[in-house]
Amino acid sequence: MKKIINKAILFKTITIAVLILLMLIPLVFVENVIYDRNRYKNEAVSKITKSWGGQVILAAPILNMPYAYNEVTEVFQDNKTIQKVTTRTAYAKFAPQDLDVDVKINSQIRYIGIFEVPVFSADIVMKGSFEALDKAYLDYAQDAFISLETKDIKGISEPVLVWNEKEHGFEPGSKANSLEITPLANEEDRYYYSRVTLHSLASDIDFKNNGGKFELKFSIKGSESISFVPLAKKNRFHMSSDWANPNFAGNFLPDEKNITNKGFEALWDINYLSSGVPPRFDGRDLSSAQFQTTFLIPVDNYRSAERAVKYGILFIALTFIICFVFELANHRPIHPVQYLLVGFAMVIFYTLLISISEFINFSWAYLLSAAAVVSLITAYAKFGIDKNLGVKNIGIIALSLSFLYGYLYMLLQLQDMALLYGSIGLFIALAVIMFMTRNVNWYKEEQQEKKGDNV
Repeated sequence: MKKIINKAILFKTITIAVLILLMLIPLVFVENVIYDRNRYKNEAVSKITKSWGGQVILAAPILNMPYAYNEVTEVFQDNKTIQKVTTRTAYAKFAPQDLDVDVKINSQIRYIGIFEVPVFSADIVMKGSFEALDKAYLDYAQDAFISLETKDIKGISEPVLVWNEKEHGFEPGSKANSLEITPLANEEDRYYYSRVTLHSLASDIDFKNNGGKFELKFSIKGSESISFVPLAKKNRFHMSSDWANPNFAGNFLPDEKNITNKGFEALWDINYLSSGVPPRFDGRDLSSAQFQTTFLIPVDNYRSAERAVKYGILFIALTFIICFVFELANHRPIHPVQYLLVGFAMVIFYTLLISISEFINFSWAYLLSAAAVVSLITAYAKFGIDKNLGVKNIGIIALSLSFLYGYLYMLLQLQDMALLYGSIGLFIALAVIMFMTRNVNWYKEEQQEKKGDNV
């Protein structure tokens, strides 16, 4: 006898492989739906942030000291080139000697349609002092001013400066050039921000050579995140909020932090040797000195659904393999169209997930969607594929599908360990399939007659 390939099994295997590849088409459409819904959400978020306030970046307080300099230009006059000297005024920017900042943030949720956007209002108190300067800067000291520079000034309210125990108000704009900052990029969004010029509020002061103590109080509205540039030689930032899901990023992480389900508290101690901010920083790029606190939504249903779809083809393939093994083990053929219907049911899971999660918690949406699809496929196996299917086999199908969706949910909850657990899961799945197909007759045996002359 010799073994020849079982053409029926080979043909069915190729057919299933082609069907798996075909299922990539509806999965691409699902990914496009998620992308469009996420873009629609971002447009809704943008409407709120434009009216309330966007990402907050603060650099304050800054001492602006005017000084004179000569600008030399060449002009052509009377058939000869002469030099013309013009005296102009520029502003030197100085950092505080020490800076103590207390930030109290109250968060709230704003709604537009079915979408929710976390926004906040921060009450900020800055205390510290400026040291005495070189006498060369005192010729124009009467025109000195303190500036508060931020990315978006429309969210600021009631800024008050107390300079040497005398209260001063602020006016929009300043005679000095504002800082240019590159906002910190959100790693999950995978894009980079371009440099922005901060907007300034100015408060005129009477600067004397003995320096001065200050206290700056103001409130600011914003959304998504708040960033600070530690300008002083010695900086201390204390932040507290009722938001329970902060993310700390940038050049400095908190020296101390405490996060609970009622909010968080964090403390930064930063000196100018580590921040790289010199006492005078005219026109210097201070972007690298920023630190940021982002206010995260605990579960972003669109991002979670997008991650789930990335596993889609894998789970469809595993389901088809389970059906194929079931078919071989029970000698009950399943038509390719029936495979397709099961595959489409699994694709519909993702559309159910994203649509339901827009109205209820993502975990509950996942449970409802998975339960609906598992019930549908199990019922179809009983009444559409094999009406003689026993209770035991029905239970095996339902349990296998439930395990797959449970395993997918676990992967979605993991971050750093997702690859490890995913690899282990695939290894176990392959081992189970190999065990279940150990007795499958992959070849047909045919009796062959011996040919040849007798000796």
